[in-house]
Amino acid sequence: MWRHLGHSLRGASHKVDDSPCQDSHAVRVLGEVSDGALVACVADGAGSARYGGEGSAIVCERMVANATAFFESCGNFDSLQAEDAESWCEDARQAIEIGAESRECKAREFATTLCTAIVTPTRSCFFQIGDGAMILGSGGVYGVVFWPQSGEYANSTNFLTAEKFQDNLEFLAITSPISDLALFTDGIERLALLFDGHTPHPPFFEPLFKTLRSTASPEDLSEDLRRFLQSESVGARSDDDKTLVLASRVSGGETSQ
Repeated sequence: MWRHLGHSLRGASHKVDDSPCQDSHAVRVLGEVSDGALVACVADGAGSARYGGEGSAIVCERMVANATAFFESCGNFDSLQAEDAESWCEDARQAIEIGAESRECKAREFATTLCTAIVTPTRSCFFQIGDGAMILGSGGVYGVVFWPQSGEYANSTNFLTAEKFQDNLEFLAITSPISDLALFTDGIERLALLFDGHTPHPPFFEPLFKTLRSTASPEDLSEDLRRFLQSESVGARSDDDKTLVLASRVSGGETSQ
């Protein structure tokens, strides 16, 4: 069964100018509790986009909705391909267009990144546009699915709202077993990644996953995770919004790692 936990919190820079958090996340477990498929999504609205936070929320909602519809239709994700991920992105873009029309603005004012993970016991799929990252763990070994994307200019990235978003949509399907998963936006990157080697930073993830595995009620850890993400030590590395989603697959009776 899956245990999962996540927060999207406003960064210090947004508190200074009293702007809202532009990060969003969504998580859902589909199918049997003991052997379900985990769907997780994080998104980061562009700081330069007036409604970036709304864009990120729309994208997360549409990814989970499309994954749910696919699962209900097929019963699993064995046949999910890059073309399906692109179709889901098109659906999210259409939802953003509707939001832009209601705001009487361009879709770029809803610009957002996207990281989506669909993890099952037999096959897992991942797709991403922009920065942020997804980390996979199995037996204490961690790896980055896609390295955070950089845009054409310094300190920029790619967005789902771009005209040729397909050029930057990365997709990966694997059959290797996964026991731990983390998704995060760029406000966590300097804590979670080792940029010299393009690898995860295990000392960041190991205690988090160990704690998640040790409790039968992940909601009891919610406030602890919030305090951690809002701590001075984390804030010193980045003043941007921060989203972190953690998930661990445990056996029915497992209470520790």
